[in-house]
Amino acid sequence: MLLAGTPALASGQVVRGVVRDVSSGAPLAGVVVSVERAPVGDGRAPSLAGRVAASLTNERGEFELAAPASARIVVTAKRIGVRQYQSPILTVGPGETRALDIGLEGVQYALPAVTISAATPCGTRTADRGRIAALWAEASAALTASELSLRDRLFRATITRYRRVLAPRALAVREESREQRRSVTEHAFVSFPAESLAVIGYARLLDDSTIEHFAPDAKVLLSSEFVRDHCFGLATPRETEIGITFQPVRQRRVTDIEGTMWLDARSYELRRVEFRYTNFPLPVVDSRTGGEVHFSRLATGAWYVSRWFMRVPQVEERPYASVAREGTRASSQRAYIASFSESGGRVDPVDGPAPHGALATLNGRVVDSTGKSALPGARVSLVGMPGTTTTALDGAFRLDSLPHGTYTLSVDHPGYSRLGLTAVEQELEIGEGTSSITLLQAIGTPQILRQLCGSEHVPDSNVVVRLVLPRSTDRDTVHDTVHDTMPGSALHLSWAKTRVIGPRDVLSQTMAVDLVIDAAGGVTACELPPAKLVRIEERDRDGTVGRQWEVRTPEAGLVVVELLESRRTGR
Repeated sequence: MLLAGTPALASGQVVRGVVRDVSSGAPLAGVVVSVERAPVGDGRAPSLAGRVAASLTNERGEFELAAPASARIVVTAKRIGVRQYQSPILTVGPGETRALDIGLEGVQYALPAVTISAATPCGTRTADRGRIAALWAEASAALTASELSLRDRLFRATITRYRRVLAPRALAVREESREQRRSVTEHAFVSFPAESLAVIGYARLLDDSTIEHFAPDAKVLLSSEFVRDHCFGLATPRETEIGITFQPVRQRRVTDIEGTMWLDARSYELRRVEFRYTNFPLPVVDSRTGGEVHFSRLATGAWYVSRWFMRVPQVEERPYASVAREGTRASSQRAYIASFSESGGRVDPVDGPAPHGALATLNGRVVDSTGKSALPGARVSLVGMPGTTTTALDGAFRLDSLPHGTYTLSVDHPGYSRLGLTAVEQELEIGEGTSSITLLQAIGTPQILRQLCGSEHVPDSNVVVRLVLPRSTDRDTVHDTVHDTMPGSALHLSWAKTRVIGPRDVLSQTMAVDLVIDAAGGVTACELPPAKLVRIEERDRDGTVGRQWEVRTPEAGLVVVELLESRRTGR
């Protein structure tokens, strides 16, 4: 089968022509043209399952498709944001070449008004079904164009892939590796076949306790299996985007995905697919388990995946907690997220037209929680994008060559890293070819307390102590700190409590709690008594005691304590 931009077929049946704008007569590039078998009967529109051949029109609006001999066919043409064209039923004789010029409306059509239903997607109201179907047609056109662009090698690109280990609380980057392939034509990532995912799911636990997980590529999203196994609905519209939600049908028991396909609210072009894993095969549930796939268009009409990422948790078991009351001690093992593993990348077309929409630049400045002083030495990154930059002495930073889209900007700083937190996390919109300026302010004590203690409101009277273990002398850099801890370590905190129970009787108790050492090399105690001497012991999985310290808690508020290596007690 020969397609747009290729030499003419030497033999066989051919349908060829040009797609033009009805109003101006200008040729239209990047239109999906398909030959589909016409159904027997009343000649209603064929389903996608009847597709015989498809291609994208080239920069001259031309297409050329093979057709089955003496079969009843229809030719369809779909341009994003424009009503689909469908020809009358045709029959192409053996060896015949059929010329077919197509005219498409050059204006976008208005979809029905959005009506959000409180029902589940599978119970979508009749009034919403037409809009969902129309939006799905637009998303499908972009997904189909993306697959055809790769299949027909309509562009070449440099693909940069990365792998990261992220801190569990703030997703700060702990480790990163990259690889780059230049001037290639290949899928950014390849999923399992849709029919396999329908049976085994999107993630599975292997015999060696590792988890194999998959993201949905264009083929999967276009498949009949994906449509069969998911319910669709309307997302609450944003200022510049409209979306189709999807979630597994209720009877699905394997690991699946739910999420949203976001389209541009004016052009109806597919921007990105956000997804989260459901029924993930781990004992710990976290809503950040999932990923995103972003799409862009070249000036020639070719579509491609411009960037993507997938994120899954790494789970370990450690002592969770113990409380001593009147000489008794209880302990347990509990699974927790030690880190996240993230893989992703970006695609930069080369030797061809620039992407549809010029690349953007983001300039910014990071200041401390007071908003008065710069925050130098902070690492700035966009979630799901390779590469980072570091703020200068005045807190300034710059990120170049950014495709337009919605991003989460993350700022990591040593002062916050020792708390296991990110200094700033902010969602922002980057427009096509823009040079944006943003001012970022680091979070202050109220937000720190909320994140550390997992509560929306932490009373001012609470005593919160962050204990940071000594750092290794072998490797101690600003953003890659290694702490001297025993495998599976926890800190055992104990303090005395006295209570008057009678005129002459005083009850003395020893209170205690075990706190697992987190990925930032410390623990946070959120409900310690004020002005108390607390004894600290480092203990391994078996309860073996290692280093010991003593710390006096403050009267109230948050205090960060750097435990010292050179002595047995520290403040």
